[in-house]
Amino acid sequence: MLFVNALGGLALFLFGMKLMSSGLQKAAGKKMRSVLRFFSSNRFAGILSGSVVTAVTQSSSVTTVMLIGFINAGLLTLQQSIGIIFGANIGSTITVQLIAFKIAVIIMPSIILGLALSYFRNEKIMQLGETILGLGLLFLGMEIMSSELKQLAEYPAFVSSFQMFECAPGTNGIIPLGSLFGAIGIGLVATMIVQSSSACIGIVFALSASGIMDLYTAVGILLGTNIGTTITGQLAAMTANRVARQAALAHTLFNVIGVLIAVASFLIPWGDEPAFFHFVRAISGSGSLQRQIANAHTLFNVATTLLLIPFSSLLVKLCELIIPLKQDTVKYVRLEPHLLNTPAIALSQTAAELRKMLKRAWKMTDIALNIYGHNDEHNQERVRTLPQREDEIDSRQKAIANYLTALMLKPLVPRESRQIPVLIHCSNDAEKIGDYAMELRDLMERITSDGIQFSEQAESELEQLHRTLEDLVKCAVDLIKENHTQNPETAHAMHAELQKMLDETELTHMNRLYEGKCVIRNGVLFMEVLEIIRKIERHVFNIAERAGDFYGKLPRYRLK
Repeated sequence: MLFVNALGGLALFLFGMKLMSSGLQKAAGKKMRSVLRFFSSNRFAGILSGSVVTAVTQSSSVTTVMLIGFINAGLLTLQQSIGIIFGANIGSTITVQLIAFKIAVIIMPSIILGLALSYFRNEKIMQLGETILGLGLLFLGMEIMSSELKQLAEYPAFVSSFQMFECAPGTNGIIPLGSLFGAIGIGLVATMIVQSSSACIGIVFALSASGIMDLYTAVGILLGTNIGTTITGQLAAMTANRVARQAALAHTLFNVIGVLIAVASFLIPWGDEPAFFHFVRAISGSGSLQRQIANAHTLFNVATTLLLIPFSSLLVKLCELIIPLKQDTVKYVRLEPHLLNTPAIALSQTAAELRKMLKRAWKMTDIALNIYGHNDEHNQERVRTLPQREDEIDSRQKAIANYLTALMLKPLVPRESRQIPVLIHCSNDAEKIGDYAMELRDLMERITSDGIQFSEQAESELEQLHRTLEDLVKCAVDLIKENHTQNPETAHAMHAELQKMLDETELTHMNRLYEGKCVIRNGVLFMEVLEIIRKIERHVFNIAERAGDFYGKLPRYRLK
């Protein structure tokens, strides 16, 4: 039962960390993307952004997987990612420093306050409550685990199992390398199995608090967790492009090299222990063993980062040498599966895919409209690609629907939940534009093949509708961007103008028919063209209008 209770404490610890991380991520949301992209301009800014994002996510693995998703989606380059990888290791020390505090007095108040705040309807208050509740559960789990392990420490068989790779230094002040690499191996394997260095760190702290593990062995295991945590990035990169795999390799190489540097430093004695540990005790003062372990972890990660910064370019070249690009072009995936764990970024990527889809649908419409009057050899060549273009748009619409369906299964804040149906409706609108473009192609080809010629006035009206509709599409594409430059009222004005133009064109055309100035068959076909244009315009404006729902800051207009 003691062992079961200890596992229960570990489960609470991990759940609390997950809850706290989730609350922080929801609060940060898409700001994490801007932090990573804006601060990736140089190595030092990248280190800062990697540290900040890892401190928020409470996991270097999460940062690395997010980074691989960005690279696979074409949002970052390998060179830009190196600084972030370096910073992720520094950011991971925040977690270790946090759990080294002995603040049992705040456990129950945090749980009570966090739970109370989580019932508020305000998103920010809910996220704050989730974070505070997670913090309380994290320390509660640590307290339970430490308490149970102290009782298990009374059993010699249990204690001896943790002393197989005890790393206490010998009389010469140097740690036995066999024991050290054994401890590193334990940390590495354990982290690879559970894919969470936080779980291993929690156990190390609890074991050290119960007196079962000393500083030297604990640091050896933590070095192993630094390597083991890179397996998550390696697994995430398996299905990504080669640049993303290079980034995952860079993370592994960086951590392995860092561990080797630390091991080499352990060979420098200072009295009866390695100089590294002498320095750790000096900066820790009268701090507890847990504080010494946390400081050793921070010192290791900060020192190795500072040592390896000048060699970041060499690390990039080494990764490119080990995993070379087979082609000049790299395939990027905008709807990157690994970005689903950061819903705000996944939604932003979906909006970008929607913009591309709308552009493709308009290109089909433009080609179809040019069949009459502008059907030169270049346009004829493009007309032959229309079936393929329609298939591509249908595929994009299905991909967006599947991606958003997968996103629905993730924990979302209310705003993100509201954005999903908006994007689904918009993608359906874009897909319908492609369908109507094919209808327009069939109609225009029938008109040209039968040698039908519209009047000069009708041709002028058709040309004007074509150009105005193109302007509305450009406006809609821009409004889907978060940093749009178009005024949403412009789209509403264009919609009203197009509706008026269509109504007036239909009226003047009917008058021409009544006056006998137009052949009836020609007139009927012209009216069919106008009807398809009206349907396309309606779907384009639907997208422009719903952009207001997506960003939640544009005036909302309703179709009448």
